[in-house]
Amino acid sequence: MTEPDVFSTLITQKGLGVGLIAVFFGGLSLNLTPCVYPMIPVTLAFFGGQSQGRTLGTLRLAAFYVLGIALSYAALGLLASRTGSLLGAWLQQPLVLAGIAAVILGLSLSMFGLYDLQPPRFITERLGQASAGIGGALAMGLLVGLVAAPCVGPFLISLLLVASQIDKPLVGFLLFFVLGLGMGMPYLALALVANKTRSLPRAGAWLVWSKKILGCILIGLALHFLRPLLDERMERAAAVLLLAGSGAYLGWIERSRGSGKGFAAARWLVGLSLLATSVAVAVPAPKESTSVATRVQWTPFTRKALDAAIASGTPVIVDLYADWCIPCVELDHTTFRNPEVLTLLSRTASLRVDATRELASDAQALVERYELMGVPTVLFIDRTGKEHPELRLNGFEPPERFLRRLQKLLDL
Repeated sequence: MTEPDVFSTLITQKGLGVGLIAVFFGGLSLNLTPCVYPMIPVTLAFFGGQSQGRTLGTLRLAAFYVLGIALSYAALGLLASRTGSLLGAWLQQPLVLAGIAAVILGLSLSMFGLYDLQPPRFITERLGQASAGIGGALAMGLLVGLVAAPCVGPFLISLLLVASQIDKPLVGFLLFFVLGLGMGMPYLALALVANKTRSLPRAGAWLVWSKKILGCILIGLALHFLRPLLDERMERAAAVLLLAGSGAYLGWIERSRGSGKGFAAARWLVGLSLLATSVAVAVPAPKESTSVATRVQWTPFTRKALDAAIASGTPVIVDLYADWCIPCVELDHTTFRNPEVLTLLSRTASLRVDATRELASDAQALVERYELMGVPTVLFIDRTGKEHPELRLNGFEPPERFLRRLQKLLDL
């Protein structure tokens, strides 16, 4: 199952440009989901009918349709990035986590055919009988997100978490705007042949089966949100049951049957792969060492601890951290476990501010004094007690680059 931190890792390690490219292709792939694919013929019919067969007119309608999709999703990204750490703090509340998991499970049941989730009738009527002109095309684009919600909702939740943790409104807007562009881009190409296209590949057994795959993925996503509420044994058992059950169901139990041998081979391949993965997950990984040599021994931040380090002439590292912050966890698991980083950190006082929930008074004073805007933030304070803004780190950084910052602090 795909973790929601893929885009965050790409952005922090490879840069925003690579992250936006990945988001674009993610949006492009959403057109193959069972909720979006059936809308393509309806949209093509709208383009062809409203433009009276004129290529430029069709392209203009398609462009405003895509713009509507992009703007509707961009508004979500802007909202998530403006809420910032508030959204992350909410996600630590058990009732909120359980609620999100329940919603995702509800979506998954619709994928298995227990019931159909449909937008209100006035929305579908609007899509089917949109008014002529660019206004109608823009309205269709703005509303298509609601039609796609049952299938693209989990993808949006993952990206919303990334936007909230980056805590930069422009970046949040861009992420979701590019997502909308990716989702709408095929319509620009199809608009050119809207009047010549008679049919698309029929939504047969393969689409029904892919809908069941999405249902299994949704259950995995719900399990991901419940992870903070489960101990390690329960989490492993749930993952093994999900993988094994999904493999057996998708490979052999599910009733969709295609006419070609390729479809049968795909079922077997997916089923066997999931069963093999369940066996691998069932085998416990070796226990990770918790010795001083393999991880940083953080001291909880207090004003007294900071003053004591400065009085002794020791450089200080202050790490602003939160459990819900994906780049924070990435720093912890990668950079702060690098042997060379650990060697240099042993020559500093390593203090940590835990911002997962409410800050203590000393920590709040630190945040206000240095005008800290989000997590992760790492402060570099020299032997005299002076913080060096040019060394300050915001976000994830790989060990090689972090070592250079740390060495500069030690050389002061």
